[in-house]
Amino acid sequence: MSRFYATFIAMFHEPINSYLQTSIIKQAIDNKVIVPNIISILESVNYNHHQIDDTPYGGGAGQLIKIDIIEPLIKKALSLKNLHREQKRVVLLDPAGKPFNQKEAQRLSTYDEIIFICPRYEGIDARIHYFIDEAISLGDFILSNGDIAALSIFDAIARLKPQVLGSQASLQEESYNNFRLESSQYTRPKVFMGYEVPKVLQSGDHQSIAQYKLLESLIKTITLRPDLLQNCPINQAEENFLSTLFKKNKTYPWKK
Repeated sequence: MSRFYATFIAMFHEPINSYLQTSIIKQAIDNKVIVPNIISILESVNYNHHQIDDTPYGGGAGQLIKIDIIEPLIKKALSLKNLHREQKRVVLLDPAGKPFNQKEAQRLSTYDEIIFICPRYEGIDARIHYFIDEAISLGDFILSNGDIAALSIFDAIARLKPQVLGSQASLQEESYNNFRLESSQYTRPKVFMGYEVPKVLQSGDHQSIAQYKLLESLIKTITLRPDLLQNCPINQAEENFLSTLFKKNKTYPWKK
């Protein structure tokens, strides 16, 4: 059985550990499919009586985590698992990093271990870049710490690992896997406050349902996330499908 090792270099255990104790991730950990580890920056400083952060050279607001605090923790993390170095990836969560998306999740899922470095304060001394493999950004917004971003990326990678999800079929159908949003899904009650589940989904006609889901996925992507089509434009078969079945109503109910 293959295992996915995830190490978090973070200030505190609690925020990350709390997340790891829930839902699919907890089940995968209990089954030893995912093996997590948290290296606390704060504990390492307490043990060594060092200061975590300091003011930036040249001035500026806030405090930076010191490079001589973080580098030994990266070295420690790399030494913990008996894996070849090329099977590991040291990832810094950084606003200046490569934007994260599903394609990046798939790429990172090919590694056996990801070591996430989770900054706090104003960040980490820039010399951290000499000791990492890459920097990744969750998006163009500011978070109070790197823990949240690291957990989001970890979750996206973990669910791509064999045996983490119960159904590989659901993984195949999920949004972004083919640069298309997943078709909308419904459950009981059939009618709620006048809004009814599309009749085709109630029909039991598997061919019609498959056609409806493909069409709805395309329309949903065109309307809500047209940027995804830059990576994977609509092909001729999809174009023919749209022109044949989508003639009258060119609006989309979730469009605001």
